[in-house]
Amino acid sequence: MSTLSVAELQAQVETDLDNTTLQLIIDAVERDITEYVGPTTGYVYESDGDEYGEMIRLPAEASSITSVVEYTDAVHEPTKTTLAADDYELSTDKWWLRRLSDGTNTRATWGWHVVITFVPATDTNRRKQAAVQLARLEIVHTGYKSERIGDWTSQNADYEREKARILNSLDLTLVD
Repeated sequence: MSTLSVAELQAQVETDLDNTTLQLIIDAVERDITEYVGPTTGYVYESDGDEYGEMIRLPAEASSITSVVEYTDAVHEPTKTTLAADDYELSTDKWWLRRLSDGTNTRATWGWHVVITFVPATDTNRRKQAAVQLARLEIVHTGYKSERIGDWTSQNADYEREKARILNSLDLTLVD
């Protein structure tokens, strides 16, 4: 199910495309968004934890941690441990996962590989607005760099550059 409805898109973008076509556009732009910033649920992040010591920076703000699996010992014969909730803590800003040394599976730093499954913080409104912008770009894009009819002339924005700009606005990984 889409985050953005056809009616919401029609309220913000003037078009005479039918609802089926608009739904296809919505599905495509929401797929682009998910591929760019990740899913809204069940985000799986793999990290080589040893480079961070006791902290791992998540690729998206988390609302909760579902599971953490840590690999220790040698790469060719790893020990795989599903950590207990008292083995780690999510920072107050929800971007960092700290390894706790006094939990069920005591260890001061992360193992050489860590798989974290978490629920990202809700960003529905940001995703919807980006979906509207991407759908609008898709709807108005003609494929021509410029058009001229009589005295009327129009130049279109660079499609790929504009699409990248919209998707980049969703990327919060550089924000501390």
